[in-house]
Amino acid sequence: MNKHKLILLVFFLFSIGFLFAQEKNFEEEIEHTEKQIQLLQASIKKNNEEIQKVTSQEKTTGQLLSITRKNIKDSRNLITAYDKKLNLYSLQLTNLQNAVDKNNKEIVTIKDNYKERSINIYKKKNTKMNSSIFTANSLSQAVYRIKYYNILSNINQEMLDKLKTTQFYNEKKKIEIKQLLNNVNGDKKSKENELNSLDKKKKYQEELLIKLQKEKQSIQTEITKQNTQINALEQLRKTILEQKKQYDIEQLDQLKKIKSNIKEFKGKLIWPVDGKIVKGFGPQWNSKLNTTLHNPGVDIAANPTASVRSIFDGLVTTITFIAGYGTTVIIDHDDGYFTVFTHLDNLLVTKNMLVKEGQKIGFISKESQVVHFEIWGNNQTLNPKEWLRDGYR
Repeated sequence: MNKHKLILLVFFLFSIGFLFAQEKNFEEEIEHTEKQIQLLQASIKKNNEEIQKVTSQEKTTGQLLSITRKNIKDSRNLITAYDKKLNLYSLQLTNLQNAVDKNNKEIVTIKDNYKERSINIYKKKNTKMNSSIFTANSLSQAVYRIKYYNILSNINQEMLDKLKTTQFYNEKKKIEIKQLLNNVNGDKKSKENELNSLDKKKKYQEELLIKLQKEKQSIQTEITKQNTQINALEQLRKTILEQKKQYDIEQLDQLKKIKSNIKEFKGKLIWPVDGKIVKGFGPQWNSKLNTTLHNPGVDIAANPTASVRSIFDGLVTTITFIAGYGTTVIIDHDDGYFTVFTHLDNLLVTKNMLVKEGQKIGFISKESQVVHFEIWGNNQTLNPKEWLRDGYR
């Protein structure tokens, strides 16, 4: 295999570019696919981190919700206990009130009896009492009867004092129980307000938990979707690699057929465009500048829609824009030979693309309607007329 074929083979195996007119670029497709996979993997990583964050929030919210529910349960139990306590205090207060009412009646009865007795004694001027004393059979009996009347009077007074003491105690106890009732009612009201706040808190936490669960499910769905996309892209990458392998085999076959020694075809090369040479190679008189200028190639006039083609098999090495020449394409034909095309538009080739003899590379610029064409060999400009078929027509 000569040097040119070796260069082209190495280029084919390792370069990034289109090969022949099929314009296949497997490396770019693979790179693009790989970037998509990497982007999806990065997105999945980010989504997994988000899931961990949401899961942590979900766990924390669940724990807080459990605490809130327990607090609600405890608060309700405490309110129930307050109700029982209020019932007991109310019952105790009722019993005390009944006792007070009973004592009041007894006090009234004792007072009435005492009053009635005093009135009777006064009206009868102690006749009965004196009679009972003086009709006693003995002195001891008389003394006993006097003591009896005094004892009876003292008992009534003691009962009255005792009832008053009990009444005072009961009234005091009523005040204490009423205060306890007020305190328990206050505690119950406070706990009911707290329970109301806990219910709102519970509702918020339940809604937040549902929201976090939905968000987590949404992210998991997105991850599943992205994994499916990655699998599809990996399959696509595998398909591209298989196609590239097959394409490499086909292009190797093409490389074996490529023409590489342009010197053997001197005077037999096709024209780059169908047209007429309007400015030849070498020294040319420029009437505008009133001087002689060297033309390194030939200028060929052609129809504005005419296509420009490669004169020999080669590799597109340069596509650039040169002031005064416009879009320029350079094709390497190996062994130090290359061709130059300027004043082009609407290119059909790309850099690092293999082209065959006669393959279209673009169209004549509508502004110039002329193609400037050069042939170089061993760093020297060559006269295209000597290389083109019927170059002197």
